[in-house]
Amino acid sequence: MFRKQRLIIVSLIFALLALTGCSTPMKSASSQTQTSAQNQLQVNASYSTRPINVPAIVALEQHNFESEFQKNGTQFKWVDIAAGPSQLEALASKSIDISTSMNYVSALLAKANGNDIKVVGGYSQFPKGIGIVARKDLNVTSMTGLKNRTIALQQGTMLQEFLVKALEKEHLNASDVKMVSMESTDAVTTLMAGQVDAAILPEPLLSKVISSGKGNLVLTAEGFITGQTFIVARSEFVNSHPEVIRQFLKLNDENIQWAEQNKENFYDVASKQLSLDPKAVQALYPKFTFQTKIDSEMIRHLKESAHFLQENGFIKPQVDVDTLVNDLADTSFSQ
Repeated sequence: MFRKQRLIIVSLIFALLALTGCSTPMKSASSQTQTSAQNQLQVNASYSTRPINVPAIVALEQHNFESEFQKNGTQFKWVDIAAGPSQLEALASKSIDISTSMNYVSALLAKANGNDIKVVGGYSQFPKGIGIVARKDLNVTSMTGLKNRTIALQQGTMLQEFLVKALEKEHLNASDVKMVSMESTDAVTTLMAGQVDAAILPEPLLSKVISSGKGNLVLTAEGFITGQTFIVARSEFVNSHPEVIRQFLKLNDENIQWAEQNKENFYDVASKQLSLDPKAVQALYPKFTFQTKIDSEMIRHLKESAHFLQENGFIKPQVDVDTLVNDLADTSFSQ
């Protein structure tokens, strides 16, 4: 009898365990999905379609970054950030992980000032797509005509290096002009309103001012600067996710190749995104060169620019600029 009672008690205990869920619980489908979503890597990258950034224009049209990264379970998001300083702020705050089309001067100065960033790939070169334009009524035809004049430009970028070098060629100094710092789109408005005497602009803004009849081209940046921009990422992100960087660069290169092989289609796509006539896009396209691989010439020009910036007081004298560039540029992704 006691044996029978023990068997009943044991049976009741097992029944209670099953009812109260004391055994290892199975996760529901919704719970597993939620956990998976929480573990997904989120990659945020900045872009700018202007002046005529081919890889970004193609990426926005084809959405290939989003779809390709999703295959690996990675969420990818583009963030529209044009100006170099804004890109750097977003990197520093970790709002973005990767920045495209960052001009080389911004990258050098940021690194010199302690920003932990890496140049992981090339992006574009467009010295012919940058120029100094002066108000038409001033009849300025050379840099000497800009002495004591007010010039609008985005300071702390390659536009400023271009101006200083152009002045030096005519035996003038930066102190011989008055620089007013603003974004290029604002510089156009300010120049056309007659509030400044000249502006340094990239395309297509440069052509816009000239075609308006309110400005004339004084000089392009060809022979002064390379007009190089780079793909830059947070060092921490590069070290933690090198596979993401490799895939990003691969997709960037594929977009460059697609545009080159499908020019007519690209002109139509770019004209819609940039609000330009397809013929205007076609005219601008040859002024830009796009290359993802970092080559020895890029490194050489980076070091030359770093020395120039140091000599002109932008980088502290005690900084070893060659070491600075070597630490900034990660060429391992270009092997």
